[in-house]
Amino acid sequence: MPIGPDMVTKISQRLAERAGFELPAWIVEARATSRIAALDITPDEYLALIASPRGNAELEELIEAVRVGESRLFRHRSQITALVEHVVPTWRGKRAIRVWSAGCSTGEEPYTLAAVLQKALPSCTIAILATDVSANALAIAEAGRYPKTALADVPDSWRDAFLVEGEMLRVRPEIAALVSFERANLVDSTNVRGCDLVWCRNVLIYFTDAARRRVIDRLIAATAPGGCVFVGYSETLRDVAELEPVRAGEAVYYVRASSRTSAPQPVAPRLTPPPYRPEPTPAPIQIPPSAQAEDVYALRGHPTPREVTAELTARLAIAGLERLVIDLDAADLLADELAPVLRRARAAARAAHVDIVLRTTRSGTRRWLARHGLDEENER
Repeated sequence: MPIGPDMVTKISQRLAERAGFELPAWIVEARATSRIAALDITPDEYLALIASPRGNAELEELIEAVRVGESRLFRHRSQITALVEHVVPTWRGKRAIRVWSAGCSTGEEPYTLAAVLQKALPSCTIAILATDVSANALAIAEAGRYPKTALADVPDSWRDAFLVEGEMLRVRPEIAALVSFERANLVDSTNVRGCDLVWCRNVLIYFTDAARRRVIDRLIAATAPGGCVFVGYSETLRDVAELEPVRAGEAVYYVRASSRTSAPQPVAPRLTPPPYRPEPTPAPIQIPPSAQAEDVYALRGHPTPREVTAELTARLAIAGLERLVIDLDAADLLADELAPVLRRARAAARAAHVDIVLRTTRSGTRRWLARHGLDEENER
């Protein structure tokens, strides 16, 4: 059963009250519709449920459904390379390094940072605070255990940070000890201060403009003068006066401005036009930050609803976009859970005067589109 704009607004208010989320309306609508269908109740009954004490468990389920959750060990290698080759040299001689991994999900990113910094700065005390709004994600993170297949993305030089135990991978105790986990959301105020490095990837794209500005203010407040901030490939902080962009190979990071002339300066050259283009990776968000009339997004492998939601949210935010082509032919498998994501994205795009076109040359994919009522306005 579809839910109207007023209902989406009320559900969004509950998410904001409970978790500090301020999300695009179409994401809330898609996730709430899925939960309402799973419970087989009406939208009014669902709203009453999550507004009552007996609905606390369901509200947590909805938070899990809308939160950003995709993460991997050593994800987006060019940023790790930039950290090691350009940022770490500015820390030589420091006795302690403080890091905040904000929106850490299930822990792969803070453990990656721990493995990298422990090897790069063996005589330095490293303290990494990792925060996330999801209690379920933090439980996985604190256990420090992942499927053995997670080792595939870890370069040989850092594999000794992990132990293989049967079909599972475990973070070595001495690496895990560098990371502490706390439950927190980024929209609320935070007492994190004095960080040499703030790592907050693929989180800002999920906030409204007002919430995004508040989150950025908190990231800046947490970063020491001369400290560095890393965000996702589809995110940019170029409009933030307190931060200066630095290009390091194929990556871009940001340095908090300092009035102290003695503050360490990054060794990488300062960023100047032309604009940054992200590196090609197996699962990138390859979106130029500048305005463009048409964009193409190719679904590859076995795309998950969260991955597709993240990509579409970022791409629909491109300035001046008039047409978004979603190429389905590179996907090995289209799960049925993707259909409502594509429907909501198409509805949101129409409201923003953007045409979404589904492109395929496969008869099986055309049948999948027809089965889910998505065969209108698609290319063959």
